Amino acid sequence: MDFIHNIGKDEIRDGFLVTSDRKKVWNKLMELLGEIDRICRKYSIKYFAEGGTLIGAARHQGFIPWDDDIDISMLRPDYERFKQVVSQELKSPFALLTAYNSGEIFTIGKVMNLNTAAIEQVEGKHHQGIFIDIWPLDDISDGSQRCGEIWDIRQSLIGAIMNPNGLLQEMEKGLQCKPSNEFIKQFIMLPPVDKFQEYEKFCANHFGESANVGYQFSKIMGIKGNLKAEYYRDITYLPFEGIKVPVPIEYEKVLEAEFGDWRKFVRSKSFHEVQYMSADISYTDIQAQINHVLKEAER
Repeated sequence: MDFIHNIGKDEIRDGFLVTSDRKKVWNKLMELLGEIDRICRKYSIKYFAEGGTLIGAARHQGFIPWDDDIDISMLRPDYERFKQVVSQELKSPFALLTAYNSGEIFTIGKVMNLNTAAIEQVEGKHHQGIFIDIWPLDDISDGSQRCGEIWDIRQSLIGAIMNPNGLLQEMEKGLQCKPSNEFIKQFIMLPPVDKFQEYEKFCANHFGESANVGYQFSKIMGIKGNLKAEYYRDITYLPFEGIKVPVPIEYEKVLEAEFGDWRKFVRSKSFHEVQYMSADISYTDIQAQINHVLKEAER
């Protein structure tokens, strides 16, 4: 099914050339979004257009012309519920990749079309097809003592997962971790997937105690401002490539907090910097060709 108008023809959108190849990628993304929406409606799971996708819905009624992905977010309880039910709902070629089945510690979920290619890292361990990122939104400190303590523990846990050796070196220099250095040293000894599972359990167990929500690495990624939990208390819908997508009830406040003047056109590179992307050729086939070329070059 074609979700994108005139998918076989190049066109100019807002002064930017949108090629038919890009439209085919968009169409695969819309297929993935349709599957996510079907599952979420069936199980009463709430999700929101996020990031550039939210800008696209609010400003372009579709994709930002130079964008090549879709991002959505879920509050932690909905995200955990989605992970529970998705395996019994998604059928080939669709799949959910997480830290538990990808061979890498993803802090987000990726719903992917395995018959396509969106290769971010040629040497990557996991399958790399066209995907939609699902960003879990957790409590972010609102300045209260309780939320500050929980935030500090989460920072220690994620540091022990993503950079255990670096964290150990900092503790040797005098860093005091929460809940304690001895606990974190024991935590570091767990297998990576077990550590991440405990981290996600901690996030779920302490969700709803703060007035703020957000993604753990937002500040590292340069996302501005604090997001109030009240912005996400309900959903409304905006047009997006001929359909309606759910957005936070206070989506304009979300956009202002994350991007400032979001109505102004700012051309930027994709966050993903995909090296190879195809709606027609699978990751497996492209990877086989890359490996063949590399072996030939080594001769």
